[in-house]
Order: sequence, then C-alpha cells, then structure tokens
Amino acid sequence: MAGADGELRRFMLESHPVRGFWIRMHGAWRELRAFQHYAPAVETLLGQAVSAALLLAATLKFRGTLTLQLAGDGLVKLLVAQCTHDFDVRAVARAEDGIELPASFRELVGQGRLTVTIESEDRSERYQGIVSLEGETLSDCLENYFATSEQLPTRLALLADSAQATGVLIQKMPSASAQGEALAAVSQMVWEQSQARLQALEPALLREGSALQILNRICADQDCRLFSPHPIRFACRCSSGRVSGVLRALGADEIRSILAEQRAVTVTCEFCGRPYRYDAIDVERLFSQGASPETPQSLN
Repeated sequence: MAGADGELRRFMLESHPVRGFWIRMHGAWRELRAFQHYAPAVETLLGQAVSAALLLAATLKFRGTLTLQLAGDGLVKLLVAQCTHDFDVRAVARAEDGIELPASFRELVGQGRLTVTIESEDRSERYQGIVSLEGETLSDCLENYFATSEQLPTRLALLADSAQATGVLIQKMPSASAQGEALAAVSQMVWEQSQARLQALEPALLREGSALQILNRICADQDCRLFSPHPIRFACRCSSGRVSGVLRALGADEIRSILAEQRAVTVTCEFCGRPYRYDAIDVERLFSQGASPETPQSLN
C-alpha cells in the first residue's frame, strides 16, 4: 500500500528496453487542496495533472523544478502542477464558477496549449516544451508531448478523485546499438503488449491495486524489477516569513490603514490558498524595531 502521503516507484524490464513509473497520493493530495474548493470535474483534472507532473519528473535526471501548465479557452482557464526533483508537489487551477455537472476533458480545457518547463536549482538552465492540447484526455495530450518533444514512445494511465490521485507511465527506451533485428522485433512486441495492457487496466485496479499488482498485469510474462519507493510530499513555497516581507515592503502606514478598516490583514497564497492573518498585535510586532522576518504570524 502507498504511504500516508504518497509514493513513487520505478520499474523496468530486465531483458527489454521498457521502463516505467507508478505513483499514488493520499495525504499529499488532501493537503494540496486543504484551502481550496474545486468542482469535482476540476478536482479530477487537477489530480491527473499532479500525477502527470510527478511521472514526468521521474523520467528526468535534474535538480530543480518541473512545471506542467494547461492554458485554454474552456471552463478551466489555467491549471498549474509543479514538482521538484525530490517529488515535493503543489498545484492550482483557475476555473469558471458554477461547474456542477460532470464535464469532459475537452469541455474543461477547450482549445489551448500544454507547456512543460524545467528549471535548474541555480536557474542557469531552463527547458520548455509546448504542444497543443490535442486528444480527448490529459493522457492523450501528454503522449503527444512525449512523441513531439522527447521522441520517446510513452503511454500513461491517470486517475484521480477526492481521496487519491494515481498514475502509471511506461516508455520504450532506445535500443542498444548491438541489438539484432530478431531481438529488436521481440522488444517491439513486448512494448506493444505492455502498452495494450496498460490501456486495458480496469479503473478499480488502478485505484486500489498495489504497484506490484498493477505491474503483474502490465508485465505479466516478463522479468520486471520494481525499485524501492520514494516519498511524495505536498510543499508550497509560501511562509509567514515571505508574507511578512511583502507586508513590510508595503509600509507601516498602508498596513495600519487596512487594519483600521478591516480589523485584520489577511494575505492568501495564490497557489495553495492558505490564508495568513495578522491582527493588531501581529502588525505592531511586524513593524517593531528589530523584528525578525521569520517571526511566526497568526494563521487561520
């Protein structure tokens, strides 16, 4: 079973150039939405996007941040899912109000683009791939991204609901140059079987099955190595220290005028929705001489 927050597991076929990744989130997925309210259809799409960002990050060797962004003219105007190299995640969606009924992927995103951005920790390197939102599912769009930008045959299965987000990605890697035609043909057949089995996975198995159970279905007749799990955590970059710095930059007069009008100053993180609330005592402490920028503030 996945850990309380979530976990990612890598796997590979021993005799053929096929690899993959499996992820499942429980606690991290709930924490990510703790201060946000999304319609069920938007919540599902957001969970799929977070799963996809984690799976994409797992395919790379980098130190930094991967950002998956959907921008279109549908009901969801913008969706951003972000993942670090050690699988800390955060995400946000901006959608029209009043989405109550189930909506298809195409109704949610409309016409637009999918952008994948990878930034190194020192900001010296930056990669960005952009493709149009083609297909009837997010998996379709991402498979098109891999075919266009990475030129690697890739298949994904994504699933999300209010309780969890999960996903599987498999890739056919370049064959060794010494591989003969006969072995290459066998590897191609194994790849075709693996992707067909992935696409045929029952939603119930994808939702409830362990990594081992799912791999037994995808790679049933192959020697498959399953690696140790890596934890997934929710982590937003907002903090009381950063908010305090923003308020200090606005100046004592401006903040005190807001306090006089509203009895408190509340700043909400645009990414995770967490509210930071400053009452009169907090504001005076904020601007007192020698106040530490990391002094904890009142938080709802």
